[in-house]
Amino acid sequence: MASASSDPAPPASGASADADASGAGSSFLVVGGLGVAALHAVALPFLLPALRKHCLPYVAANAEQMELLTAAARRRNLRRVVDLGSGDGVVCVELSRRLGIVTVGHELNPWLVWYSRLRARAAGVHHLCTFHRGDMFDADLTGADGVALFVVPAMMADLEAKFARDLDVDAVVLAARFPLATWAEFDHDEHAVRSRGYNVNQLWTYGLDPAARALRGQGKP
Repeated sequence: MASASSDPAPPASGASADADASGAGSSFLVVGGLGVAALHAVALPFLLPALRKHCLPYVAANAEQMELLTAAARRRNLRRVVDLGSGDGVVCVELSRRLGIVTVGHELNPWLVWYSRLRARAAGVHHLCTFHRGDMFDADLTGADGVALFVVPAMMADLEAKFARDLDVDAVVLAARFPLATWAEFDHDEHAVRSRGYNVNQLWTYGLDPAARALRGQGKP
């Protein structure tokens, strides 16, 4: 008499397909989640400034603005310049490269800070350029004989208050694109190349205003 077969029955092909599909779906969700998290990590530092009191968009200095800034720094014989809102580091790197001076950048966006450091190293001026992540209104201006600004008009009044409090008596402010709110400039330079509408290729040079100088002691004019 023939005995019953002891071989196990093969698994249903539908169950195997379902398991493979479930695994693939889980992997897709994990990879997708990681991608979204990475995108947020990169994009968030660029979006957060819009939520602050003053929105400062990232706009790199152009060649004409750098020419004006370099000429003013050379004319004033500046040796240590702080760039508030240093962005991609071009101002610090170019001033150090062209003039051989010490520069310090302050920037909120961590990705731009790291990029600036790499840029300085690639240009061979990393020993002259330092970049810090932080709010420009908290930046230490001690020892700086020049401060570079590439900011928006809405920030100028608050920056004037900071300069009146923190700027060394003989230091100057080099404001590109837009002037300070109320201070009278030492110099005003405008590039021959003009932009459409308002000409952003301008530079104003300032020292402490008379009231601040009276409170903190007189320096050279």
